[in-house]
Amino acid sequence: MATYSEILSSFDSVFASSEWASQLVPTFPANFYPNNLPDEFIKYEFITEGEGEEEYGDVNYKAGLFIVQIYTQANKGPKRVYELASAVENQLSRNFLNSTQTYGGNLAIVGIDKDDISLFRADYSLKFNSF
Repeated sequence: MATYSEILSSFDSVFASSEWASQLVPTFPANFYPNNLPDEFIKYEFITEGEGEEEYGDVNYKAGLFIVQIYTQANKGPKRVYELASAVENQLSRNFLNSTQTYGGNLAIVGIDKDDISLFRADYSLKFNSF
């Protein structure tokens, strides 16, 4: 059965790749903030949802939701959010990452960030199973 650290490593590997680095957007795991917050950045985390999908017949693995928070400059329109969401989707959606299988995702526009009004936020989330 996958451990929490293994699940995190699966997603970390995507954001540590040279392919992702070409996006030129700082990307941080949850609970990490740089000293100087950039104008745009991405934060990510996951939550588990108990047992996995029954279709696999093995309930000895973790299922959950992977959440990517996309932050861009406020009052600049939604285009950059959609560009970054597409880049995230291209890397993560319907993919195998080590022992983690991902499914299709959803984008939800949150709006102006409640903690910093200079930032605009959207959340991209997708379900996963980790074996």
